[in-house]
Amino acid sequence: MLNIINDIVNISKIESGLVNIHLEETNINKNLENIYNFFKPEAEGKGLGFSINNWLKKEETIIKTDALKTYAILSSLLKNAIKYTDERTIVYGYDNKGDCLDFYVKDTGIGIPKDRQEAIFECFIQADIYDKMAFQGAGLGLSIAKAYVELLGGKIWAESK
Repeated sequence: MLNIINDIVNISKIESGLVNIHLEETNINKNLENIYNFFKPEAEGKGLGFSINNWLKKEETIIKTDALKTYAILSSLLKNAIKYTDERTIVYGYDNKGDCLDFYVKDTGIGIPKDRQEAIFECFIQADIYDKMAFQGAGLGLSIAKAYVELLGGKIWAESK
């Protein structure tokens, strides 16, 4: 219940333009490892393989971003991946594109129908309202993640089979 209240407060701040970005030098590999350590017990509890791909060399791991927003974005994506994956694996990390990093979460979950892939980023919308798991949240996590990504100058999308 507290998570839902926090999500409602966060989406209200976003829609009111009251969210501030605090860019700072951040060790992105450390950030990803902290997220990994947080979610690993939950993923393993479901019998899932859970791994991280963080390929930057040690001297390249410092980037300028809002570490808390980045943590919130990836946490939201991983919560959904764990919720909707019952077997096999979840992998997350980034691809180094030279002037930017493309973060990703890949899973072997139930998938999202093509006609719902954009809708999942809208407030109070879920991919498949007939799925029993869809009722476990308010449908705000991915909306908040999308808003944070855009505030940080990025793009977010889903690809699914």
